[in-house]
Amino acid sequence: MSDGMTGALRPPRTTWEYAVSAADRLLLWHAENGHQDAGEEPLRLQTVVVLAAAIHWWASDAQQDGPAVASAPLTVLAGLLREHALQLLRECPAPAGCGGEQRTRLLDSGETFEHARRTALATVQHHLDDATGVITIADRRQIFHAATPRAVSALLTDEAEDY
Repeated sequence: MSDGMTGALRPPRTTWEYAVSAADRLLLWHAENGHQDAGEEPLRLQTVVVLAAAIHWWASDAQQDGPAVASAPLTVLAGLLREHALQLLRECPAPAGCGGEQRTRLLDSGETFEHARRTALATVQHHLDDATGVITIADRRQIFHAATPRAVSALLTDEAEDY
């Protein structure tokens, strides 16, 4: 997130912002490992918001906040994306400047939403296929650090290492 004055990136502050940051990390790895189209705008931001909605819902339901969103099991996120993604998107707290605009576009277009939902699901499945056992977002941190550094959009922050 931008700090609003200097334009510098700041760490996430809310559970939603942590969910967005984690979703972006998951997606960037997916894009850098054979699915470049997933990292292209506007699909990247739309997919991040759909995936963040699932992460945020899990965190709220599990009474986890802030960095604890990293405890989200990827198999649970995959199920949420398959069965409840539209409802989760409608209910997520995406404010203006942090996913709100993308959520509006997604809710206005079933085709756009479905493309982003399928990309989010493919992202999670790619992570599951790359690992073994019960996999959480936190379990994937090592590969995030090994990934090629990329600039992060104004929607997201890349500074919080503790999600």
